[in-house]
Amino acid sequence: MALHLLLTVWLATVCALAQPQPPGSDLDLPPPDLPLPLIHFKLGDHRTIVSSTKKKQNWASFYTTTSTGTSSYGASAAEPATNSIPVVSANGTTLPSYDTVYTFNQLIDHNNTRLGTFEQRYYFTYEFYEPGGPIFFALPSEASLDNYDGSVTNSSITGHLAQLNKGAAVVLEHRFFGLSNPYSNLSETSFKVHTIEQALADVVYFAQNVHLPMPNGTRVGPDRAPWVIIGGSYPGALVAWTMSQHPGIFAAGWASSAVVQAQDFFWSYFDIVKQFMPTNCSNDIQAVITHLDNVFTTGSAAEQAAAKATFALSNLQYADDVMATIRAPIFSWQELQPYYQDTQAGFYAFCNYLEYDRVKKQYESSGSGVGLQTALGAYGNWTQYEIRVNGCTGTEELCYGTHTVSNTSRWTNTTIDNTYRSWAWLYCNQFGWYFSGAPPNWPTIASRLNSPDSEVRLCSLYFPNTFPMGTTAAESHNTAAFNSKYGGWNIQTTNVFYANGKKDIWRGVTLSSDLNNHVSTPNMPIAVADGGFHCSDMVMQAGLYEPTVGAVQTLGSAWIYKWLTEWYMLHPNVTRPANVTIFDDPTTLPTPTFTPESIPTSISNGTWLAVGSLSPIELPPSSSSGDGTSPTDSSDQSDSGPRKNGAVSTTITSSGFGRVATLSIFIAVFAPYAFNLS
Repeated sequence: MALHLLLTVWLATVCALAQPQPPGSDLDLPPPDLPLPLIHFKLGDHRTIVSSTKKKQNWASFYTTTSTGTSSYGASAAEPATNSIPVVSANGTTLPSYDTVYTFNQLIDHNNTRLGTFEQRYYFTYEFYEPGGPIFFALPSEASLDNYDGSVTNSSITGHLAQLNKGAAVVLEHRFFGLSNPYSNLSETSFKVHTIEQALADVVYFAQNVHLPMPNGTRVGPDRAPWVIIGGSYPGALVAWTMSQHPGIFAAGWASSAVVQAQDFFWSYFDIVKQFMPTNCSNDIQAVITHLDNVFTTGSAAEQAAAKATFALSNLQYADDVMATIRAPIFSWQELQPYYQDTQAGFYAFCNYLEYDRVKKQYESSGSGVGLQTALGAYGNWTQYEIRVNGCTGTEELCYGTHTVSNTSRWTNTTIDNTYRSWAWLYCNQFGWYFSGAPPNWPTIASRLNSPDSEVRLCSLYFPNTFPMGTTAAESHNTAAFNSKYGGWNIQTTNVFYANGKKDIWRGVTLSSDLNNHVSTPNMPIAVADGGFHCSDMVMQAGLYEPTVGAVQTLGSAWIYKWLTEWYMLHPNVTRPANVTIFDDPTTLPTPTFTPESIPTSISNGTWLAVGSLSPIELPPSSSSGDGTSPTDSSDQSDSGPRKNGAVSTTITSSGFGRVATLSIFIAVFAPYAFNLS
């Protein structure tokens, strides 16, 4: 619910995806000076931002660059590292750098305090703080804390609000991510305390017990100072769930792209892309996917073999693994932001490549696209290049296959700081969010061979004791029970500002979903930026480049100011700092909204195609399907019991996570889960 992210580590997670490296001449790219067919790009002006400024308020993104100059998210690797800029308090005191790591003794199990504590890391600065000011608390993301120090600066909404209201800023690392681990490994047994319930309790316990490293830092708990919790994507959902499950502790919350709805059949993820991507590219991808689905379900063995060869996946045994692997370019939509929409990299580079007519030596400018055969060949060449340049060193089945249970470190590595494993435990047990093709009779840019019942296979590979191979999505967890407990689309909160982006790839599980759109009210204000992507409002630069995002940031700031004012009125013994930025009553300001896509009930209530009766695509005689060895975890003898007993499936089904150990394809498949902001 994660990316994320991601993407966001982000990815979201977390939100950023790796950019494709400049292809070689063998990819037959269009001439670089050829005019692009921007008339069919619904996003308008596409810009890559490379900023040279050293002023903090103009940094590129929420995820700032590292000290090595490599960007963990955002527009450019040219942005300054946070530790290169002196930090000075309001009274002129030189403060520790933003990337100074602090630790807090967090309870291992909030239901059994006798188990003791573990060290939970956090970043903190009181650069803008004045006595009596609020604490702006960025909730933990599904990623390591490393390189998230930008989230306490005023390049992020957290630091920006701290500056406006003379407050301090803190960001906490999530349990079982990075180096904040209750136990020394990430085994299934250790993960017994890796739940949403524990994560929410961490937030409350931290706020009520932390001694913040500043003067009088022991006297600023939520009973003595107003705390505002902030998060985007999965952390945005944590904001909503915390305010719902633990009311009365925090003064206010900002929930950006909050993925509050647990959902198994998560086909809306790709549907958002379909709505807002270039129409010519969309039409061609739909044609390719429909063609391949037909070939893999009703085609001859020769036709199926030819289809696999088109993508250099001849030795990949199962059709769903083929279709899941070639989805990689679509995931790169999650990296887009108002300040990063480059037509020469990422998602648009892929679309440009598809829409280049190599016979006419020009882009196809009609909305219908270049047609099936040209698009199929280009899609195949693009995938072949990625596999050739960034492919893993094993066989295709080892790299991209998910049906064969193999004891590879990808699945069995239980050492700490393994983001993918830690995030997989949460969505396998609680959220779902299984990327899927659209229901029948609805246009789709993702294969219908990829369904929740096949996507859940990753859970079996990661956690065989909990999810034996053959476990279905319904058997892996109960999303209805989760939504009943935490609210889902019916969540009720007070003093929470919900910010969403119309083009957010995760919008389908937010309160601004096309499937269940909520109207903003004074009790639950919801603003949707027409030009916003995933968590765009969390990044101050996004508001500079996209007015609708800026309007959401301003409106949210007004709501936070209003709720802080109410807190101070209820706590007359606490003096509010002078010279805070004053906002108009947000109820008098316009609330950005949007018109959701009209989806018939027969579609929105639909389910995925049943493909269990289909036969598998056989490997050529010269290929091997693996050793059939089950993953083992000698450190883990889980006593929770498996979800289901079952054998390895031999049908054409899919896995949508982690089939790829390549650079860009691997990140494109995994990052939306691991990095939701992701």
